[in-house]
Amino acid sequence: MYENIVLIVEDSHTVRHEVKLILEKIGVALVEAANEIGMFNMIEQYGKTVDLVIMDLTLKNENGMDLIDKLKKNINYQRIPILILTEHAFKDNVLKAKEMGVVGYLRKPISKQELVNRVSGILGIEVT
Repeated sequence: MYENIVLIVEDSHTVRHEVKLILEKIGVALVEAANEIGMFNMIEQYGKTVDLVIMDLTLKNENGMDLIDKLKKNINYQRIPILILTEHAFKDNVLKAKEMGVVGYLRKPISKQELVNRVSGILGIEVT
């Protein structure tokens, strides 16, 4: 049984699968969404048990910053920490995201060790 649930909002199935394989090794369950509708469906399904959202900023037909804003303005979900995932870590985007309450960011391609370090640090998991 998993203690922590992470929701990844990423339009690439390959990236979602890669993140899932990495996080399962440290005892984290990953639920997946490819867009805004999927994100809110997963959050409603898992409710307050979602411990972290990993959000791609460049989703097809959607702006990840807009989705972050919607989460942070929703009283039911604003406490969920958000870690952004992006190929383009432009300083302005990262600063704006941090102002919105994002806890950090990861660059693509994903470094396995950096993903484990960030997620375990946010969730308070001791990784050996």
